[in-house]
Amino acid sequence: DVLVSNHPQLAGGSHLPDITVITPVFYKGEIIFFVASRGHHADIGGIAPGSMPPHSSKLEEEGAMIVAFKLVRNGVFQEEGITEVLKAPGTIPGSSGTRNLR
Repeated sequence: DVLVSNHPQLAGGSHLPDITVITPVFYKGEIIFFVASRGHHADIGGIAPGSMPPHSSKLEEEGAMIVAFKLVRNGVFQEEGITEVLKAPGTIPGSSGTRNLR
C-alpha cells in the first residue's frame, strides 16, 4: 500500500499544498524501508487558488486536508477516492475543490 498525506498539524506536513506520498520498499518480500516524496501543488482547493490565502481563518479554508489516505490499496490506484479527497473542500461554503483536477 502507498499512503498520501499533507496535514500540517496531524501528519507532519509543512502546509496543505505540500503533498507527501509514502511508499514501502521491499526486499525478498519484506519491507526494508519507506521512501517519502513530497511535491508542492499549485492548487488543492479552498477559498482561493494557491496556498495559504491571507484572509483564511481556518485550516479547512486552505484546501484539501489529508491526514492519511491509501493512494494504492492492494496494488490498485485509488483514483476515485483521491479525487473525492481533493474535491472535498468544495463542500465548505465559500470554497471549492481543487481547480486543476481533470
